Amino acid sequence: MSYIVERIDMNEALKDISAYEYALIYGMSRIVFCKIEELSQINWDECLEARLFDNTKELHIYEQDNRRCAVKITGMIDENCLMKKFVLQDYYFGKGKYLCVCEHLGYDEDGQAFVALTRLTGIA
Repeated sequence: MSYIVERIDMNEALKDISAYEYALIYGMSRIVFCKIEELSQINWDECLEARLFDNTKELHIYEQDNRRCAVKITGMIDENCLMKKFVLQDYYFGKGKYLCVCEHLGYDEDGQAFVALTRLTGIA
């Protein structure tokens, strides 16, 4: 396995936001997609889900059972990763043309590959 998933305390997660390069935040009224240094204050009351990410890690913030949760994923891009690029809408072309995604592969008892985890890795 070329990645590590760890649940972290929400308060600890929020202290570490500047350690990431990009933010993708889904709110009730809008989507925010920017570099971390361009990110203004996050309205957590409106936030449905947030993904803060760079090439080696992602912080995923989401709601579960009426409470906010945070998961930190760290990992290297290696032979067990499928790299994909998704075209960004024209609105986001100032950030780049593609959202880069790493699909970490796992293998079952028969040796067949499956996507074990998907994480955002950058903009190209």
